[in-house]
Amino acid sequence: MAPTEGLRRDAKRNREAILDAARELFAESADVPMCEVARRAGVGQATLYRNFPDRRALAAEVLGEQVEHIERLATEHAGDPDAFFVLLRRLVEGMACVYALGELAREDACVGSQLERNRQQLAELMKRPLCDAKAAGALRRDVSLDDVFLVLSMVKGAMERAHGVPARAAAANRALTLALDGMTSPTFYA
Repeated sequence: MAPTEGLRRDAKRNREAILDAARELFAESADVPMCEVARRAGVGQATLYRNFPDRRALAAEVLGEQVEHIERLATEHAGDPDAFFVLLRRLVEGMACVYALGELAREDACVGSQLERNRQQLAELMKRPLCDAKAAGALRRDVSLDDVFLVLSMVKGAMERAHGVPARAAAANRALTLALDGMTSPTFYA
């Protein structure tokens, strides 16, 4: 995220309004015109472009926010054997909220490369919690980071036919619940 220190209060407010509008619009479609973001945010196009020179930069900022939230959660839950589940559930919630950005990433190599950097960051953030959950007996010992990303792909697939954030969130949650049944240690629930 771009630093907002040093910005005037109104400039910070405008930037946040732009990001709020982008989050809402990107939740529904990857094909979001910048003029629609400005209109929804209640700012002029010059203000929008001063903050984000193009849709790619705006999408990267929204994706970056998701990763930052996971980083904060990882820090808050460090050492907690349930951290893995907290982070995985938050990842899935975030996917439902910015689902359309995945479409944009497939269309735009720059956003796609940002998505790959985010994926690498998330893998690093998930390593320790994954090990802790396995050590606590909460996960099967053979679960790997590749399995985590496979589950995220399955969740993404479950959201494809759902329309709207609530329906995608419900489909994602159901898919995650089913996947976790296969990942958790049989003794964890006994």
